[in-house]
Amino acid sequence: MAECGNSGNSTQPHVHVQVTDSTDWETCRGLPMVFRHPDGSAWLPGEGEIVDA
Repeated sequence: MAECGNSGNSTQPHVHVQVTDSTDWETCRGLPMVFRHPDGSAWLPGEGEIVDA
């Protein structure tokens, strides 16, 4: 992970995450991403929800 900063039109430092099927930015497609709880169940954070490690 890179450093987190407050840039653009934001009120708090934040990180953007994007998952793609390739690093060829002209042809790549975005892929769905989910997080997993310790019990293995899938979880997708809601807007404004804080993800804690």
